[in-house]
Amino acid sequence: MRQVELLSTIRVWIVNEKADLAQYGPTQMSEGLRLQQVSTLRQAVPLPDYLFERHMPDVDHRTAGEVLSHPAFATVRRSYVVGTLANYEITRFPGNIQAAAYRTAAIGVLVCLWSASDPADRATWPTVAHFKQLVSAFSLAGTRQIDDFIGRLVRTGDIVLDRVATDGRVRLLRPTDKLLAWDRQTLKSYYDVLQALYPEPGYGPAVACDLTFQRAHRKGALAVFPAIGKFLHRNVDLLPFHQMYQGGHILMVLTDLALADPGKPIRERDLIHLRDRFGVSRSHIRNILQAAETAGLLVRTEQARQGFVPTPRGLTAVDIFIANTLAAHDLTYRLAFHEMGRDVCAPLR
Repeated sequence: MRQVELLSTIRVWIVNEKADLAQYGPTQMSEGLRLQQVSTLRQAVPLPDYLFERHMPDVDHRTAGEVLSHPAFATVRRSYVVGTLANYEITRFPGNIQAAAYRTAAIGVLVCLWSASDPADRATWPTVAHFKQLVSAFSLAGTRQIDDFIGRLVRTGDIVLDRVATDGRVRLLRPTDKLLAWDRQTLKSYYDVLQALYPEPGYGPAVACDLTFQRAHRKGALAVFPAIGKFLHRNVDLLPFHQMYQGGHILMVLTDLALADPGKPIRERDLIHLRDRFGVSRSHIRNILQAAETAGLLVRTEQARQGFVPTPRGLTAVDIFIANTLAAHDLTYRLAFHEMGRDVCAPLR
């Protein structure tokens, strides 16, 4: 898909989806999406049909509904939280800076553009302008934030600005080996979870951090950007927290702690270790907890006014995000095999 077409698709979807979501209030939509799990913190209800829709209708892949319905989802959920979030700690995240949805999206766009670029086709070049257009289309950050992040990644040796020999005015963004290594490890953390859910035929090249697979994966993933924008914006309860530094990640940790010990309220001090891990202040963590309480994702316990437990609505928002990311990675795995001219070798059903 050409970059101009991709940009247009993302923007058109966001406009249309905001209109479609008007029929759902945040409470109505979230309460209707409670997950069917064995937990004293949840109620069991059927999953809505749209979670079983493919991110790309023409490609057969695992859907979020399938992932959520898997009998082992409750078990691998913890592996997801522990494994994937390790890559977003401030000492490991590119730029050695707090992770946020727009920064993660920016890194993905950068690696995908570079992987899909063809020196003979100027329209595919990973120019700064093309990069900023695609990142801005997600509506997660402003141009200045994106500019600042590019500068940060250059200073920390994660990307290089290459000059085009035939046009000195043009700069191309190129990820360094350092950034590509982080990208491979991050991909592996998601595919480790999928491997546990679906061991046959498995996700061998992704789990093995194969270099050829990485490039094919990121080239094919360009076509999935509209779907990613769609599920981020559709999950209206979690969207504000993606726009806060480590906001979604902190809620993931909190819900993981709550599910590990359902009878124990989570206090602010139980999250104090996240200050150094995620590079955030205690007041920032407190602000996230207060925002989540206001949004109906957390509730204070009566026996301990300083303790929180996630509501079914809060658990639903987090788990739908987890399932959507896993479904998207299953999709991009299949697209990568298509790019490599290979067959995944097993039907889904």
